[in-house]
Amino acid sequence: MSRDDTSTLGSLVEQGERDPTTIAAQRAKGDALAIEVGGDLALRWRIAVVRSVMLAPPDGDAVRELYGELVDRYRDDPAGLAMLKPIGDEIRRLEAAGALPSAMVARSDRRKKH
Repeated sequence: MSRDDTSTLGSLVEQGERDPTTIAAQRAKGDALAIEVGGDLALRWRIAVVRSVMLAPPDGDAVRELYGELVDRYRDDPAGLAMLKPIGDEIRRLEAAGALPSAMVARSDRRKKH
């Protein structure tokens, strides 16, 4: 990871948080940088991606699937899960209001078996 990667991801995150419609054009680059950089900045990127998809879901499962992947990824990170909880609450509110498709995504248990 380089300082340039962190700086670039930081710029993408700030831009995406200000205007979620910019995420789609930068998604591949931002996703790759999030893997490289990690930490809170990567979580902020992933949250911005979910928020952008919430504005224009490509299909009925997209929002729940992305959110479920985030919960799986941050399952053992209480601080990360705390940042995700308000998004889950917002998704449920939007589904109840009919503004987002309500979908049940069946996910396998991906936790390591001991």
